[in-house]
Amino acid sequence: MLTGVDIFRFQGGNLQGDEKNTEYNPIREQKKFCDMLIEIAEGQEVPVLYQDAHQVFFGCVKSEKGYVLFGPMSLKRLSRVELHNYHMEYGMPAGMEKALPVFPFAKILAIAEVITKKVTGREYDDDELIKENHLVTDMDESIKKEQILFKIREEDAELYHHTYQEERRLLECVRTGKVEEALKYNVDMDMGTGRLSKNESEHWKNVAVVGITLCTRAAIEGGLSPATAYQLSDFYIQKANKCKDVISLIACRNQAVKELTERVWEKMNSQRTSSYIEQCKDYISKHYREKIYLKDLAEMLGLSSSYLSRLFSRELGMGLQDYINWSRIENAENLLAYSDESIAHIGEYVGFPTQSYFGSIFKKYKNMTPKEYRNRYKPTEL
Repeated sequence: MLTGVDIFRFQGGNLQGDEKNTEYNPIREQKKFCDMLIEIAEGQEVPVLYQDAHQVFFGCVKSEKGYVLFGPMSLKRLSRVELHNYHMEYGMPAGMEKALPVFPFAKILAIAEVITKKVTGREYDDDELIKENHLVTDMDESIKKEQILFKIREEDAELYHHTYQEERRLLECVRTGKVEEALKYNVDMDMGTGRLSKNESEHWKNVAVVGITLCTRAAIEGGLSPATAYQLSDFYIQKANKCKDVISLIACRNQAVKELTERVWEKMNSQRTSSYIEQCKDYISKHYREKIYLKDLAEMLGLSSSYLSRLFSRELGMGLQDYINWSRIENAENLLAYSDESIAHIGEYVGFPTQSYFGSIFKKYKNMTPKEYRNRYKPTEL
């Protein structure tokens, strides 16, 4: 964990380094800087974590025999200009500028805690190191002040957030499959949405992502399978990220709410099936491109193959393999209409071993060949 950190021991007026990971180290090269770290360590019980103006950390731990100093540890990769300014401050000769080791803040704290434990036998937690080294200002006071200023700005702009009850009504509509009401509440709430960004497009992009995420969870609670719900959520969030204007963002969000709610309604009004069959359908929706065997599904559910086969036929009116083929054809439809991939490649992609077999199964379910389907339903702009 300490790889990349220079560690020095100061004892009897002498400074000795255990490692040399940087060619020019202020601890070794600048006596005044080294003395400053030692002086701070003398004045506090907690190990020193010193952050300079460049977001670079150095540490010092007081022991019975002297001091252990360590660093530099940068919070970020410094640009050429930042690195030049850093080395200028610490008096490094020109031509010796090298990148500094970079660590996340959590690891910097962990390094300090490990070194302290090794040197003194004492343990300190993150909060103690942060507080005693004044690495964060009074957070409570700072946040309170910011909240007051934010409240004033919001009130001046006459902005208000939709109420919790309004949000609950929207999610309840999604959960119960009430499409028209869900869209109405969705649009009404836009009038009371608080600002999520100063930039108008970023604000509505955030609104879209939050709305889609909440409605996805409500749809799952309403009975939509997690696989289907998250697939829709991912699709619409990625689509929102590509939208170039506010109108497109709002339309994308509204369509996501509409489709999620419609899927819940369809689920509620379709033939009710056992939990075993629902688990099979969910598994097939995720793995339809792979080979799926009745025996494997039965073992997964703790049932016999013959019982699961009868259950599948009784509740869905078709055998397992028929349902798998139907799922593959449903996925192939979209690819034929909205992609430029060859028919042979699409058939292989959705799980059919040959193009001829793909064609025969497709015609069985759609009463036309894949080529005829593509010619009929492919949008002209594609």
